[in-house]
Formats: sequence, C-alpha cells, structure tokens
Amino acid sequence: MGCLWLVFPGRVGAEPVQFVDVAAQAGIHFVHHNGISPEKRMPETYGSGAAFFDCDGDGDLDLYLVNSGDLVKGREDHWNELYRNDGGRFAEVGAAAGVQGREYGMGVLAGDYDNDGDQDLYLASLGPDILYRNEGGRFTDQAAAAGLGSPLWGSSAAYSDYDNDGDLDLWVINYLEYDAGEPKWCGRRDMNLRFYCDPRQYPPSHDLLYRNNGNGTFSDVSLQAGITHQGNGLGVVCGDFDGDGDQDTYITNDLTQNWHYLNQGDGTFREMGLLTGTGLSADGAMQAGMGVDAGDYDNDLDLDLLVTNFQLENKNLYRNDGGYFPDLSFKSGIGEASLNSLGFGTFFFDYDNDGWQDVFMANGHVHDNIEAYDPLATYAQKAQLFRNLGQGRFAEQTAVAGPAFAAHYVGRGAAYGDYDLDGDLDLALISSGRPAALLRNDGGNAGHWLQVELKGRQSNRDGVGARVYLQAGGRRLFQQVKAGSGYQSTSQRALHFGLGAEAQPVRVEVRWPSGAVQVAEGVAVDQVLRLEELP
Repeated sequence: MGCLWLVFPGRVGAEPVQFVDVAAQAGIHFVHHNGISPEKRMPETYGSGAAFFDCDGDGDLDLYLVNSGDLVKGREDHWNELYRNDGGRFAEVGAAAGVQGREYGMGVLAGDYDNDGDQDLYLASLGPDILYRNEGGRFTDQAAAAGLGSPLWGSSAAYSDYDNDGDLDLWVINYLEYDAGEPKWCGRRDMNLRFYCDPRQYPPSHDLLYRNNGNGTFSDVSLQAGITHQGNGLGVVCGDFDGDGDQDTYITNDLTQNWHYLNQGDGTFREMGLLTGTGLSADGAMQAGMGVDAGDYDNDLDLDLLVTNFQLENKNLYRNDGGYFPDLSFKSGIGEASLNSLGFGTFFFDYDNDGWQDVFMANGHVHDNIEAYDPLATYAQKAQLFRNLGQGRFAEQTAVAGPAFAAHYVGRGAAYGDYDLDGDLDLALISSGRPAALLRNDGGNAGHWLQVELKGRQSNRDGVGARVYLQAGGRRLFQQVKAGSGYQSTSQRALHFGLGAEAQPVRVEVRWPSGAVQVAEGVAVDQVLRLEELP
C-alpha cells in the first residue's frame, strides 16, 4: 500500500518534550548487579530487561525489573524487583508477590498465557527459565508443570497466537552455548587487556517455539514448525508482516543472519530473511543484531522493522514495501546519527502525541574497559531519541529532550508505558551494573491522544495480534497489539495513538485474530478505550 504523507498538526512551535529521571522520587531504588569479573564471563554484559504491566488489575502500570546476579556466587541479595504502582508512586513487593527470580536473569515477558484475565510473567535466564502464573497478585512458578523451563541461555521472549486458536503461544530466543566454568580468554595481549569474547567463539544456539495446549501446558513444536536455524539470538518481535492474517516472527542475531519467519498458515514457518532483505545488512554483511521492534513509522498501514546493532554498524530501519524491506536508516537520518553508539533496547513510540511513531534507542557498550583501547567509544552512553518528521525523515532530539537524555547509561532493556496516566508515554531503562531509570515524559500530552486496550473472547484474552485502525479527521493510523519486543523487555499492551491537534471524536476499527471485525464510532479522545470482543 502506498505511503500517505499527510502531516498531523501537532507540536509545531512548541517547546521540546522533556524527560526527567524520577526513579528515586517515585520510590524505585533498583540497582542492576551483573557480577562483572576479571574472567569476563559473557553473560555478565548482556542483561537485563524491564516490563510495564498491570500485575494487580487496578488499571495502572506496575514495573518489573530483572536482576542478574553473580555467575560464581549466585544471586546473593540481588533479586528481581516488582514495583506496584499507587498513583504514580511505587512500592517494591517482589518478595511478597513471589517473583524475585532464581537464575542469572535476562529477559521478562508479560502476558495472559492462561486466559484467566490477569498478567503472568515469563523469565528468560541463563539456566532454567521461570513461568510465574499470576494468582491474584501473588505468583507461583508453573514452568515444570507447564512443560517449560529451558536450561539454555535465554535472552528474550514473545507471545503470539501463531495458530489463531485463541491462546498465546511462546517464543523463547536463546543466545549461544556457554560454559560458565570455562571462560575463554579474549583480548589484546600486547596491552595485557582482557575483554568479552566475540560470540563466534562459542557454538550458536537454537530458538524455541512452544504451542499453548489450552490447558495450562505447552508443547515444544520448534522442529515440526520449521524453527531449525541456529544463531546467536538476542531480540524478537511478532507481527503480521505480510498482511495475510497470521502472525510472523522476526529474530535478531548477534553476528549471524537475522531470521524472518513467515507463517505459512499450516502450523509451519518459512525463513525468508534473505528474500525480504532483513537477514543481512544492505551490503550483505552479518551485523550484531541486539534489539528489535515493529511499527508503522511511515503511516502506510503495514509493519516496518527497527533493529539496533553494534558500534559503527548502522541501526536498521526496514520499511515494509509489500513484503520487501529496504533499509532506509541513512536516508531517514537515523543511520549516521546512531553510528557511534552500541544499541540494545529500542522501540517505536509516539512520545509527543503528533500521530507519527518516533524512535528510542538505549545505548551502552559491551566492554567495560573499551575506553582503554578505543578513543572513539565509551562504556556508558547516552540514550537516543529521534522525532519522526513525516516523509520518511527523523531528527535526533537527544540534546534537547531533557536531563534524562543528557545522562549516560550502560543501556540494555527498555520499555514504555504511561505509568502516571497523564496521556503520554514514559520510559523505564535498565543500566547494566547501575541504577535503573524511570524517565517521566513532561509535555508529551500537549497533543491529544487515545489509548486502546482490548479484551478478547474468541481471540486470546490480551488481543495479541489484533490490528487496530483509527480514523481521525483525514488521517488513518494503524498499530498491532504485541507482547514482548525491544530487548528482553515488555512495553505496555494498550495501544497509544497520538492525535496532535485533532480533538474531534474518532472511529476505531479492530480486526481481531479470530477474524471478527469490530467498529466503535464517535469515540471521544484523551481517554483509555477498553473494547471487549463481541460474541
């Protein structure tokens, strides 16, 4: 479908939106512990993730932060933390809720796998993964009973109802085969300098697809579904990339080809990365794929892709041109501006409510001693914010986006969500070995907005995979419900549409995974619209 270059009246002439780190004043005192050691054990530099989700069903977003620990000493006192939201302030309840974690932590996925109306948690780890079932705000580990608990090095996870049977199936993305007891030596002997190894020093791993059996258990269907390729998986996002009504999956790999799995509609997938243009860089090289997201940045009603990579590798902005995805990162203005950063967590989101999907990137190097031998690089780096100008162009706003974007982080997982219910999207950011940040959005709600939260009946309860179209004035906007994206993280499930100066009621159309189409006319803006699938 061709591009619709209609510019929404938004924040023209307004002051730039400001982001402020309010973690401490909001009651969040999480410090990530990575157990960094002289032996440079690889997992020490790859965690961890964050999730905005409503753990207690009270209508606001709580925050879950994954800790890692020490590969030799174990967790000690470095546990995952669950912060319950009470009017914009948070109280830590991880121990009382039973979700402190166990293994060396990496990713977190929130979603209602058992269709009982509350949000459960899946934790990807170095060691057996955990499935925390939500039982009224307290959680129990159901991994063994559910047929889960992979012992591989899990990084990220995502839900999608790939077979459209009304429940959420599970993708688990694994990094590589690693023996913590035998760290390899990598570095520069001429400088007596040791650093973390290239992932190609280890055997690649394989990803897992678990089919939800609908009775609280899962079956590993990876082989029969065609999920057989090996790689160094770090990020995953699911969506209907080819517009045929079922959920596809895109996986980023670190120095192996990225996988673009197209759903064949018969329970199998076909890997199409080379044919779609998303498997390698534009010049045919394997890149260090980290984080990934899918969204409609050009407002042409299909899903584009965003991928973060290593320092001096361009970050990929793949525009969906009817199934082929040219990389337009340099043409868009993102490529050159992000070259000297090492990106992890990333996503599309409309931070200024102008109706265009902007871009966020969490940055931080993998080598804590990089400054000793590379004058161009730093370990801690600024996160980056790119404002979508329309017509395929972005302008970096990092320097004018407030004190939170002037700070340096060892950025890893990140998530967005309107935690203070003021109509704009805030950010949570994990900084490896450092305090987490809560970046409050001040001024993004100068434009109008609408959030759409779905409740499936024939479809899965969370509405994951539903396509939502919003008609506002002369503009049609599109988003798809996701569970898990970015890097090891989960952002809010409700879809947030910025509307700029458009204050008139809008039309909302939902195309459910079940195939049902539902329309709500005359919907007032500046609210959360909750829609339940009609019988």
